[in-house]
Amino acid sequence: MGLPSSGQISISDIANEFGVTLSNVALNATLGTYADKASGATTAISDFYGLSALTAFDYNAEGTEEGPSGACSLEATEDKAYHNGSGTYPAQGDNVYSDSSGSSPLENGSTYKYDNGGANGGYLNIGASGVVSSLGNCR
Repeated sequence: MGLPSSGQISISDIANEFGVTLSNVALNATLGTYADKASGATTAISDFYGLSALTAFDYNAEGTEEGPSGACSLEATEDKAYHNGSGTYPAQGDNVYSDSSGSSPLENGSTYKYDNGGANGGYLNIGASGVVSSLGNCR
């Protein structure tokens, strides 16, 4: 997961990362939106270095093994994590990572506070391989 930050990269690599089929792919119009380029804007292969199809969200990287109450007592959610789900925030069953390349899953058995758009944030319980096993709102 995630594209390399340097070295060789191909249109096929980019299409695979973002789930785009290779038939009639146009670097500017089809893939340019993933590099934050407007349709039709000039897009270079190098614009894709280090990009990922993962979605960033804010969380507290300290985590805890004390469950939801321990996680919710943590203060700021000023660290970045990434998930492979389709929503803005992670959902149960999503994989979550501490890096945008998706190579470092969050720790199995830990609970993390995260910004879920609610006033007090929420918590994520992490299972094997960085999968969200359950989540909820902090009170």
